Amino acid sequence: MSLLDRNLYIVSTPIGNVKDFSPRGIEVLENVDIVLCEDTRVSLRLFNRLGIRIHKLAVYNDHNAMAVVPKVVEAIKKDHKKLALVTDAGTPTISDPGYRLINACLENDIKYTVIPGACAAIAALTLSGLPSDKFLFCGFADPKKFDKLAREEATIILYEAPHRLLSTLKKMEKYFGDRVISISREITKIFEETVRGDLCFLLDHFEKNSPRGEFVLVISPRNPAIDDELEALDPLIRRLIGRIQNDELSRILAEFSGLSKNKIYRYIYKKH
Repeated sequence: MSLLDRNLYIVSTPIGNVKDFSPRGIEVLENVDIVLCEDTRVSLRLFNRLGIRIHKLAVYNDHNAMAVVPKVVEAIKKDHKKLALVTDAGTPTISDPGYRLINACLENDIKYTVIPGACAAIAALTLSGLPSDKFLFCGFADPKKFDKLAREEATIILYEAPHRLLSTLKKMEKYFGDRVISISREITKIFEETVRGDLCFLLDHFEKNSPRGEFVLVISPRNPAIDDELEALDPLIRRLIGRIQNDELSRILAEFSGLSKNKIYRYIYKKH
């Protein structure tokens, strides 16, 4: 084995195209004593495909993290083992329990480092063309948090599974109806696709094209200037709502304010 100067290596794996695996990452995996995997079967298929020689594999995931962490610490401190952590695809600690292992290293003065590589969230943000100076990654989409997220003045990144995509997009209409949204799937693979537009367009697209693959949603930031103008109309809306149909009220207020009728209609729907 070559001399490794860290006890634990956080190694990023490809999210699709195996050629994205870094030579340094491969070298580390071949020289550590144990590779911790989310699913050993998935990792072993990747390693075999690339001809990576692994000494030993062990499972580390959401279900056993609490039990495995003390064993890892003991293996490093007592038995002087070198370990690596990988996930099925992408960078460990992003939507997985790798952070627990990092905290254990900090608490036990264990040296560790990262071997950077692919990350679906960052790749999708790059593909989206949306502002990247300030962004918020929130893991898998949770409709209960949409109201709060809609107030964020940052680009929002969410993961979603194919069988939930249409349902999630429909739930987003109330909160993100006027936003530009970019949806990427199969990033770095043969059928890579990025579709960008408003929710009406995206719902139509995925109703006609059955969602397949893992999805990353990138949502444009809230525009505070427009939101402030809508809030300024709220006293008038409160006086007229119920007296005039929402569609007609939106049309009148759009002519009065110069704002989009659809934006006003969605504001009324959301607030009242």
